[in-house]
Amino acid sequence: MVQRRTFLKSVVAAIIPFLFPRWLRARIPALAPDAVSAPEQAQLRELAAVVLPASLGRAGTDAVADQFAKWIRNYKPGADLGYGYGFTQPRVAPPSPAGGYPGQLAALEAAAKAKGNSFARLDRAGQREIVGAALEQAKISDVPRRPGGAHVAADLMSFFFYGPGGEDFLYNAAIHRDECRGLPDSPRRPARLR
Repeated sequence: MVQRRTFLKSVVAAIIPFLFPRWLRARIPALAPDAVSAPEQAQLRELAAVVLPASLGRAGTDAVADQFAKWIRNYKPGADLGYGYGFTQPRVAPPSPAGGYPGQLAALEAAAKAKGNSFARLDRAGQREIVGAALEQAKISDVPRRPGGAHVAADLMSFFFYGPGGEDFLYNAAIHRDECRGLPDSPRRPARLR
């Protein structure tokens, strides 16, 4: 009897993914907790305009916010990260850092409302003051090497500054460190961005 139940449980567990396709599961919030809603996407864009370099322009900061949201949606906890240099055990991706982002974005909005306006309608100085206070409260003094969930503002900066886009921005060159230029292109200097 026990073996029959175990067999039936395994058959049902194997069939469920086929009964509920990925597109349906992505629309069920309980099964897709790290999906970024449209209001959160707008908040991420406003936050990016505050914490990222102004020289990117609004289109540039919006693009980084959109890439960050895409990274959140595609994040796979437990994914194989390989061994890495000097590691004898394979590394796996930690749990998604995005679990606290909705609450952190809501707290930024609440702090703005306490000042009499929405976060998007505050002037830059007011927005920076709110973000600075939130980072202080989260005890963040440095930009983390990778997004870790301590605060969405720090993770957004980490995503940009330690990612390939930040490196290109820093050196003002199309380095594209995660892309292989091939041997024929290796002696050429990367093209300037601006």
